[in-house]
Amino acid sequence: MNGCGSGWRHLATSSHVSPSSLDGSVEVVVSGVSRKPASVLIVEDDALVGSYIETVLSESGFEIVGVAASAPEAQSLADEHHPTLALVDIRLTGPIDGIELACLLREKFGVPAIFLTGFDDLDTEARAQAARPLGYLAKPVRPSQIYTALEQALEQLKP
Repeated sequence: MNGCGSGWRHLATSSHVSPSSLDGSVEVVVSGVSRKPASVLIVEDDALVGSYIETVLSESGFEIVGVAASAPEAQSLADEHHPTLALVDIRLTGPIDGIELACLLREKFGVPAIFLTGFDDLDTEARAQAARPLGYLAKPVRPSQIYTALEQALEQLKP
């Protein structure tokens, strides 16, 4: 699940992916500054969508700390790995939805979220604002949309 052995470099200021150095190392370059790959927690209860996002991000040099199908699983992974950010499906199976989970991840672990959603209603969007998300992705998502959302989120997180 770790993208470190993939041999690709992700240029976070563009949607361009290119081979990395000959030693197979991976680095993320944000605004011309090389740094450790951003770590991402994926929270998606649809296994196919979660696997797709994991593959897209791993191949572009992001470190995936895990793909969680539920809020308790996501909390456990966040506590263990301390990811840079989380991609969170708003509609999760179980008593805690993605909005509540994103609030918890931010408050308890300092992990901000980007929301994934297949729904576009004003009530949900208004409720989601309480979690102070770094962005929204409407399903189905294309790789370029995922890259762009992560790039923008990483820029917002820069000191």
